[in-house]
Amino acid sequence: MRELRWGILSTAGIARKAMIPAIRAARNARLTAIASESGKAGDVAAEYGIPRAHDSFRHLLEDPEVEAVYIPLPNHLHARWVCEAARHGKAVLCEKPAALTAAEARTMQAACDQAGVALMEGYMYRHHPQHARVREILQRGEIGEVRQVRGLFSFPLDLEADNIRLSADQAGGSLHDVGCYPLDVIRRLLGLPEAVTVVGQVPAALGVDTSVGGLLRYADGRLAEFGASFEQTMVNRYEVIGSHGSLLLPAAFRPDKQGGVGELVVTDEQGRVRRETVYGDQYPAQIEAFSAWVLGEGPAPDAAAEFHDQARLLEACRRSLQENCTVALDAPA
Repeated sequence: MRELRWGILSTAGIARKAMIPAIRAARNARLTAIASESGKAGDVAAEYGIPRAHDSFRHLLEDPEVEAVYIPLPNHLHARWVCEAARHGKAVLCEKPAALTAAEARTMQAACDQAGVALMEGYMYRHHPQHARVREILQRGEIGEVRQVRGLFSFPLDLEADNIRLSADQAGGSLHDVGCYPLDVIRRLLGLPEAVTVVGQVPAALGVDTSVGGLLRYADGRLAEFGASFEQTMVNRYEVIGSHGSLLLPAAFRPDKQGGVGELVVTDEQGRVRRETVYGDQYPAQIEAFSAWVLGEGPAPDAAAEFHDQARLLEACRRSLQENCTVALDAPA
């Protein structure tokens, strides 16, 4: 089997904890190089047995042995380095949220299209098989017509810590870090809403949101709700409410926290409950899906409009939070 040769821009925690093991576990990928501009690449390469270490991101992008890169840099640097990677002919998997605005998304996609390279946003949760099972249940009409979706993602974070999630300069905040997950689910199940209303807690000392909640309204009367927080216990779930039943995923985004085990709880209109267990390893699955696409051995993992639509929705939610108003999706951002 052909293996896609990967490089990683940064020695960030998610790269070490999740993506290095994921690339190694993937059947069609090989980790070739890692880069850091803080002098850590050599140590990380030695620790994980990575063949090549580079002392700058640009040097890695110039490495002819690297065909694709994973970018786990702080949010405000994504657009710059996606475009740089494209100019060097590298396929790109960029950590979410890849783009902070619709304009950024257009620029990044255009750079990749012009270079003829693949670009995908790193929503690893999409690749756990429990979500494919959700689609099957909905397509069979088990819960009737979908009328509402609710999603929550939260975890406790030390708000006094030196953490990029709490940096306004680096586009931190709970909306960007975890709120984007339930928003992604809602958008994939219901499409883009007509309008969004988002409120939240934004401590003046931080300048970023530490908790948010929002309502999404659709032209046909459907509603969706989402919440995200650094001030609440770990919750990562979504619920789909239909005209004749409901479907709950209690470990929707981080089933890896419980050994890769996902669960679906289906309740019919008589109140009868059915539980299904679905196992998967979402990080290697993401790498395998992207690698197969780049190698021409599999379909594009996501629809073409996913990247731009998600950025557009996130931008509208951020504007609603900042301006304390309802934002229509057809209004200029």
